[in-house]
Amino acid sequence: MLKSCDVDNLRPGMKVGREVKDFDGKVILRQNTILNAKKINSLIGYNIFSVYIEEEEEKPVVKIAGQDHLLDFGYLECYEATYNKIHDLFFKVGQGGDFDISLLDSVLENENVDKLCDNKIAVTQIHNMTRNGDYTIHHATNVGILAGLFAKWLRYPRQNMRELIMVGILTEIGKTKVPKAILNKKGKLEPDELLQVQRHVDYGYDMLKFTPLNQFPNVLLGVLHHHERIDGTGYPNHLKGKQISDYGKILAFLDIYDAMAANRSYAKRNSPFDIFKVLNGDIGKGKLDTRFGILFMRHLRQSLQGCWVGLSDGQRAKIILLDASDVVAQPIVQTPQNKFIDLNKSTDLKVEVLLTAQEV
Repeated sequence: MLKSCDVDNLRPGMKVGREVKDFDGKVILRQNTILNAKKINSLIGYNIFSVYIEEEEEKPVVKIAGQDHLLDFGYLECYEATYNKIHDLFFKVGQGGDFDISLLDSVLENENVDKLCDNKIAVTQIHNMTRNGDYTIHHATNVGILAGLFAKWLRYPRQNMRELIMVGILTEIGKTKVPKAILNKKGKLEPDELLQVQRHVDYGYDMLKFTPLNQFPNVLLGVLHHHERIDGTGYPNHLKGKQISDYGKILAFLDIYDAMAANRSYAKRNSPFDIFKVLNGDIGKGKLDTRFGILFMRHLRQSLQGCWVGLSDGQRAKIILLDASDVVAQPIVQTPQNKFIDLNKSTDLKVEVLLTAQEV
């Protein structure tokens, strides 16, 4: 049987199950090629994220919900400690106090980052958790985690990884100057209210440039640019294309994804697969960066394997296979009754929502 395998997990001796092509359609590895270290390393320069491997067929078995270890309590403890530090950082700033760089430094300690941004469990854990507390702080924490994962997928060195995580955490700090009544309003914002929310970008940038972070200009630009769009329709400065920093282009995806994946005061959470369609549509319209967007969706999709989902007909199921070559394809899922469903072949059934551990 064919199994999609992340490039980072390829090992010598594996057999290629489907030919591997670059973005121009050139064949890099042919079907049935036996991998060695040289062939695996050659994939790095082509931005290839996953490869189909031929494995002996093995019937998957789904554990009954409740038998799965849906929450890693060590991870949860680390997440909660990080959430509390970010909360304290934002609260002090919101009360007119100084920016406490020591709180941010403690979040960015290598041990903490390595725990939070563990490729194997980070995505499933932040989806499995129930977000109790302040939405803005959860959003900042999650976007910081996604930024750390993205830095790994880009093979950034540690310093660039730290910077990207800083941007992820701090994109929302300007909202400490926006009235809570507006941030928590249910329903459509009035034009003047929407303008106040949009000004959080300028607030955040102006706030941070008078802190020790002014020595990291790319971080400040990332905060300022994360709502800009390639075609000039974003804000605050309607920048286009190369005028937008790489960190800003990257954070645009992370910010949209986590916002749409969460329950907010004015909207219910969306299925990741619905979000991928939105992101892919914005790439097609020239609003979001193609290279960063495709990399983000391909890697994140693979991280969803094993997650429990709610289907549009009310059934629960577990994701067991995702097509790495199609960023908007639905998954193949398995129900607790051991029924396999290819949602790409069903016109009236789709993933409605990713379930938290409590919902499972």
